[in-house]
Amino acid sequence: MSDWLSFRAALVAAIEAAMPSSVLLTTGVSWEDGPRPHAAARLLLSIVSATFDDRDSALSEGGTQRLESMSVINVQVRAESSYDSADLDALWLIEQVRLGLRKVSVRQALEAAGIVIQAFPRSTRNIGGMADDRALSVHAFDFTLCTSFFLETTEDAGLIEHIEAAGELTDVDESTLTVTLGADDPDPEP
Repeated sequence: MSDWLSFRAALVAAIEAAMPSSVLLTTGVSWEDGPRPHAAARLLLSIVSATFDDRDSALSEGGTQRLESMSVINVQVRAESSYDSADLDALWLIEQVRLGLRKVSVRQALEAAGIVIQAFPRSTRNIGGMADDRALSVHAFDFTLCTSFFLETTEDAGLIEHIEAAGELTDVDESTLTVTLGADDPDPEP
């Protein structure tokens, strides 16, 4: 994965692939911060939280850097429906998606995009709502994904410290073990 746009596009495609084709025909899928699809039912995605573990390439003599951010992203999927029947309401729709995320083809498509589902949704919640002075059926679930974002930069990383240490250990039976350690400090000196 290289950027957020690719992540968002891959996730929309996975949610669409998780639904049966007959359900997808009447359901619009989009990110909550974008335009809402005109459809009988909607699935809206949003990022609830994201944590990052940053890693930088360790260079011993400067040069281009590869910056990497391993991410754990909690995503909410919210189903909205104006229908109040057991086969068209938001609870029915969200359950179609929740189960569909476990399909092998969906997981493989996400993995091909560099995304792994860390924790599948195990429950949904009714959050209700109103639209045009009418009750709206709204259910949601959260699930956790892992991915990495990369940035290659031609900016010179500068001189990075390289430290080496060597030692010899002697056991009680007079046998010796030689230990050599080397470490690159990824933070350049000012």
